[in-house]
Amino acid sequence: MIVSDTSFFDLAHLGVIGAVPGWDGTPAQPMVSQTRAALDRYGAYREVVIPGCGHSPHIEKPAEFRGALLAHLRGR
Repeated sequence: MIVSDTSFFDLAHLGVIGAVPGWDGTPAQPMVSQTRAALDRYGAYREVVIPGCGHSPHIEKPAEFRGALLAHLRGR
């Protein structure tokens, strides 16, 4: 919900869609697209969505994060 190219928590996105009167035209932050583009430059990766988790999966859902990380490191 927060990490998104079109998050309603991103004030710039709200401005772009006309929800903020007098918006100065600052573009929204395409967080997902930028993250994927950076990861593509590094090579192979696997995107994992951990339900009910926000910006800090290693803190919020440590068991799920650890499982995904170890699976990646083992090549699964």
